[in-house]
Amino acid sequence: MKCAYALSLALLVGCASEIQRSPTQFTASTGGSTFVLAQDVTVRPTLGDPATLKSGSTWVRVGQVPEGPVYAIKNDVFMVRGRNAHEAQCVVADGGKLIGFFLPVERAFVPVDPQVQLPINRK
Repeated sequence: MKCAYALSLALLVGCASEIQRSPTQFTASTGGSTFVLAQDVTVRPTLGDPATLKSGSTWVRVGQVPEGPVYAIKNDVFMVRGRNAHEAQCVVADGGKLIGFFLPVERAFVPVDPQVQLPINRK
């Protein structure tokens, strides 16, 4: 019995946490603004693993959630990870501050902590 308990505890401690997310409403848009990242930026979704937005990547506005405008990476797929991997799009407030991610498959919002000022060049 002690062995089974110890094994269960070890597995629980060794597993990654699931990222914190909450359902949200998404409204698609077309012909949105675009920006390019001037340098790598590493962020941490709440309870998730660190994720790096790559220098030179192009992000196109694809819609809106109540939390802010949503930008998807162009010609690539960006993922955030916790216990599972999730396709993610950036939610960027006015002034270029990354406040979180929109998960299009789950239709959910994931905050980042702390929020990060993105080094962007507008196109």
